[in-house]
Amino acid sequence: MEQDTIVFYDGDCGLCNRVIQFILKNERGEKLLFCSLQSEFGTEFLKRKGYDAKRLNTLYFYNGSKVFKKSSAVIQIIPFLKKPWSICLIFWITPWFIRDLLYDLVAFFRKHIPNTQCALYKANSTRFIS
Repeated sequence: MEQDTIVFYDGDCGLCNRVIQFILKNERGEKLLFCSLQSEFGTEFLKRKGYDAKRLNTLYFYNGSKVFKKSSAVIQIIPFLKKPWSICLIFWITPWFIRDLLYDLVAFFRKHIPNTQCALYKANSTRFIS
């Protein structure tokens, strides 16, 4: 699993679940795996890499060798998306501390979005690590 590209997200967050649904719908190919931060694998994997999976307001992305967090994780996911979403790579020129400030603002309000479970998990069960 060390070579896989994995998106780590808060499995109890409505916004996070909608983001994963968006990625699944707009992904080029099926190259990404997904793992809830609350899962045993997610907790242990991130701990081994020096990150705290208990920080549920943080999205993490593992590219097979390095872990990215917050807005940098989002930027790393963009190349996996179909056009026209790849244009969003332009945000890479924005300094990380400004991107992360905006990320933290959204993360602060994320729990106000209702969590709805979706059939995407069953349809894509091989893409989700538990």
